[in-house]
Amino acid sequence: MLSSKDGHPAGATTLGVSARAGQEYWVHAACTSTTPGKTLSVEVRSAKPGAPADALVAFEIPCDGTLTVNGIGDHLPAEPIGVYLLGDQSDVPSAYAVVAPTPSLPEGK
Repeated sequence: MLSSKDGHPAGATTLGVSARAGQEYWVHAACTSTTPGKTLSVEVRSAKPGAPADALVAFEIPCDGTLTVNGIGDHLPAEPIGVYLLGDQSDVPSAYAVVAPTPSLPEGK
């Protein structure tokens, strides 16, 4: 799952791939800003039609170019998920968040 500031509504891109029950996942995310102390929120939600908009996972990332890696365990439902970057992005030229199975991405710092 990939979400980026790419002109999509709500800063989200949802791919039609479902999470697997029992699979451990983590999120890699980063953003940059010209404003010191700027942060964005990352939320992972169900993308199943009719599902509640409640976040399954939520955390803040600093917009200083630093990679943030958060393990989210095996808490995702076996259904499509969406990744959302939330907050004022007017001074955020780049931002991304990736959800992937834990062995597929480097651990980060």
